[in-house]
Amino acid sequence: MSSADALIIALPEGAEDAPTWMRVVDGAIVQTGAGANWLAACGLAALPDKARVMLVPPAALVALHWVSHPDLPARQGRAAARLGVLAGAILPSDQLFAAADENDDPARPHIVAVAARSDMQHWLLWAQHHGLDPDIIVPAALLLPESDDGFVSGMICGASVLRGPDMALTADMALPELIGDAPVREVGADEIEARLVAALDAPPIDLRQGDFAKRVRRQIDTRALGGIAIWCGLILLASLLISLVTLVRQNVAASQVDGESLALARQVLPEASDVMQVEAEMDRQLAARGAGAYAFTAPVAGLMSAMQDAPGVSLTALSRDPDGMLRATLAAAKADDINIVLLALQAAGYTITATPSQDPGGRTLADITVRS
Repeated sequence: MSSADALIIALPEGAEDAPTWMRVVDGAIVQTGAGANWLAACGLAALPDKARVMLVPPAALVALHWVSHPDLPARQGRAAARLGVLAGAILPSDQLFAAADENDDPARPHIVAVAARSDMQHWLLWAQHHGLDPDIIVPAALLLPESDDGFVSGMICGASVLRGPDMALTADMALPELIGDAPVREVGADEIEARLVAALDAPPIDLRQGDFAKRVRRQIDTRALGGIAIWCGLILLASLLISLVTLVRQNVAASQVDGESLALARQVLPEASDVMQVEAEMDRQLAARGAGAYAFTAPVAGLMSAMQDAPGVSLTALSRDPDGMLRATLAAAKADDINIVLLALQAAGYTITATPSQDPGGRTLADITVRS
């Protein structure tokens, strides 16, 4: 945000009155007006993105206090001043909002501005309704210059304001007893305008703090985002390369083992061209001897296939002898259903035996053996 392009809006005390506004360009007020038509009056569709917006609330609705804590560090003194003002207020402290200045000199009094929380919310909602999110909110009375001797007075955004060494208030609240014989200097419009512009960069107090601080939208750094994307890509590429190298190593190791296995197998089967051929031939040779995995899995597969044509047959027992012969018990309501299975096994080239029996429930049983 920059005061090179800014909008200053002074809010009226009465709801029926119109706000006044000032357009600032390159540190100078170039246009003023009343109402909420500043965009149209300035010939703008919208304020520039970097334009600074300052809100000046009514002087009568922001109370100012000067509190000294010379024995405390500046930061602690500010906090103590703010809490002390809230504690001594007429209204409950939870209904008020207090903000202290940035005075870093413990010898000087801290200025504390106090406003009702409801007023703060109202001002910000009004600004939001008109498409604004103020960067700073400055009490009107502090736009008058400081006075070490006597008082200064001037018109701040349509209201007559009086400021002394340790007080600031609207002129209609300045009792003669407060002023006494102290001199009062009138501040001209040019000096007040200069202080309005200066407050854009160095506000005497900014009420946009604490609970009412402006939320800053963080912009995405596209260069940083691009760097993150590159690093993510490099990490992903490294992970893929590691996986690829692992697979290659595993394949090389597997090929080496296959080569060694094939060399050993050729001592038994010289014409073998790959490991799969050797495994199949060994299964067949073991099956011929009644051993090996093929001797068991082949008859089981044949039995399951034969049973598909006989849905009424169930398998109640299955085992394998040491010599590779398959033993099974079939059960069915009718002997004809079991015969369908036995005929299918014989047709598939298996050697079978069958011993019929009957269970207590009346079902037909058959204890069979199957050999390849």
